[in-house]
Amino acid sequence: MGSNSEEAQPHRPRRAKHQPEPPVPAPAAGKKKAPPERRRRRRRIALFSLAAITVLVIAAVAVAGTYLHQLSSTFNENRNVIDELDLQDDTAYRTPEGTINILLLGTDSRGDVESEYRSRIGEEGERSDTMMFVHIPADRSEVYVMSIMRDLWVEVPGEGMGRVNSALSAGGYELAVDMVEELLYTHIDHVAVIDFEGFAGLTEALGGVYVDNPRSFSAGQRNPDFYPEGTIRLEGSNALRFVRERKSFPMGDYVRVQNQQLVVRAIVERFLSGDTLTNPQRVMSVVEEIVPYLEVDSALDAETIAGYAMDMHQLRGSDIHMFTIPTGEHTVTSGGAQVILPDEELMALLQRSLKNDNLSGFLEHYERLDGEMLDDSFTGEETDAPESDEDDPESLLDGTAPENVQPDDLEQLDESAEGTP
Repeated sequence: MGSNSEEAQPHRPRRAKHQPEPPVPAPAAGKKKAPPERRRRRRRIALFSLAAITVLVIAAVAVAGTYLHQLSSTFNENRNVIDELDLQDDTAYRTPEGTINILLLGTDSRGDVESEYRSRIGEEGERSDTMMFVHIPADRSEVYVMSIMRDLWVEVPGEGMGRVNSALSAGGYELAVDMVEELLYTHIDHVAVIDFEGFAGLTEALGGVYVDNPRSFSAGQRNPDFYPEGTIRLEGSNALRFVRERKSFPMGDYVRVQNQQLVVRAIVERFLSGDTLTNPQRVMSVVEEIVPYLEVDSALDAETIAGYAMDMHQLRGSDIHMFTIPTGEHTVTSGGAQVILPDEELMALLQRSLKNDNLSGFLEHYERLDGEMLDDSFTGEETDAPESDEDDPESLLDGTAPENVQPDDLEQLDESAEGTP
C-alpha cells in the first residue's frame, strides 16, 4: 500500500477488451450502398495517392537537404579565410546588441596607368578600390549600405592623416578595420573582400543584371563600351567597366560610387527574385563563381550566413538603402593627391545614430537636408539630453568618440603619410 500522505489518484476505467460492435447505421434514403469491391478499390486508390504524395514530399525534403548541404560545403570548403584578422576587440561595446556591421572591400587590380599614378603620388601597395559599410539593425527589417569614398582624408591609426584606401597597403585588413571603426565610432563584426574579377563572374552567374542608368557615357580605352541612358543590362566585363569608370564624369569618384550602388542593388534584387531563388542550379552557380574570389573573416561561414538569411527572409529590394558617407570640401595634398575632407557635423551625427541603431532617422534627415541647420533629434538620443556638446557628459567630442578633425587644423597633423592639404 502507498503512503497515506499520497493523494488518491482518480479512477481511470480500463477499456474493455471485448466491446460490442456499434450498430451500423442504415443507408440514407435514396442512396445506394456501394458494392464491397468498389469500396475496396476506392480505398486502394486513396491509399496509393497518399503513398505517392508522401514519397514525393520525402524525396523533395531529401533533395533540398542534399542541395543545401552541397551549397554549404561548397562555400565552406572553397572560401578564403583571412586568418590574421581578429575582430574580437574592445570596440564591441560601441554597438547595440543584436546589430551587425560588415565591411565590404573591393580590391584594386587595375593596370599600369593606375600603378604609375599611385607611384607618382607616393601611394604604393594594394589599395581598396571600393569600400562599403553594411549595417543590419537588430530587428533585421532593413539593410543599410554606405559607400566610403576612397579619397576621404582621415586619421589612419598609427599612420597619421591619409586617404581611406591607403590603410590596406599600410597595415592590411586589420588596419582598414581599425580605421573604419574609429571613423564611424562603431564595431565591425565581419569583413568580406572581393576581387573585381569575381564581381564580373557574379553578374554572369546571375544571367545579367538590370540597372536604370541616369546618364549616358562610354568606358574603356580599347573597344570601349557605351552605356545609354535608361534601363540597361550588365554582364561580365561590361558590368566591370560600368562600376570602375570615373574619368568620363566631372564628379568622377562620386558618380563611380553611385554606379557601384546601382549595380550592387541590381545584384541583390536579381538574387532575391523568384527566378533565381527557385532555381537551385543558378544559386549554386552564383556561389561557385563568387567564392574563389572572396576572402572573409573566419566567423563568416555558411552556417552564419544562413542564420542571417533566415532572420531576413522577408527582406525585399525596397528594404535595402544605399547612400554615400557625408563629405565636405575637396583639396589637394602637398604630395599632389586630390582628397576629400569629411563633413564633420554630419559625421558626428552619423556616429551617434549608429550608436543608437537609428540609421533610418539619420538617412531620412540626410536625404532632406538642403542647407538647413543641422537637427540631431533623429539620432535616437534621449529627448532630455543636453542641447550643447559642452554640457553633455557623453559628448562625442570629450573622449567617448574620436575628436573630429577640423579642416583648419590639418596642417598641424602628422605629415608623414601623403603630405597635408
